[in-house]
Amino acid sequence: MKDLKIAIVTACKKEIKERIAVHKEKLDEINQSIESNDTKHGYENDDSQGELLGDFERHAKLREEHEDMLITFNNMDFHGGKKSVQEGAIVKTEDKLLLISVGIGQLELVGEDLDPVFAISSKAPIFEAMKGKTNGDSFTFNNKDQKIVEVY
Repeated sequence: MKDLKIAIVTACKKEIKERIAVHKEKLDEINQSIESNDTKHGYENDDSQGELLGDFERHAKLREEHEDMLITFNNMDFHGGKKSVQEGAIVKTEDKLLLISVGIGQLELVGEDLDPVFAISSKAPIFEAMKGKTNGDSFTFNNKDQKIVEVY
């Protein structure tokens, strides 16, 4: 489980960094359009400068949110095996793997044949339903009973 946890943590961190890069690239493109007064890039009416500025603000906010998420993620303790469901734990249920960290959603693990893997926030409702539980415990989420197979 240790190697799997390392792979999941690495995939989550990579996903956050990729999202930051996407928003940075969009900001650079919009900046270039604004600086060159080129409003072609899909902005075809008189409001194009306003749309560019709106998109700039939206991508700047998303980049900042993901940068904050990366800082939060980097400050989490993923070392060692956890005995109960808590931040930094991997939780294996009967049908999925969860990394309790930041809310990224489903992660892609290349070369791994696994149940779906999700990075969820410790603020997520499903976390609240299983917080503090240990191997073999059950919890109910969305009117569905689920069993914790392993916590690491």
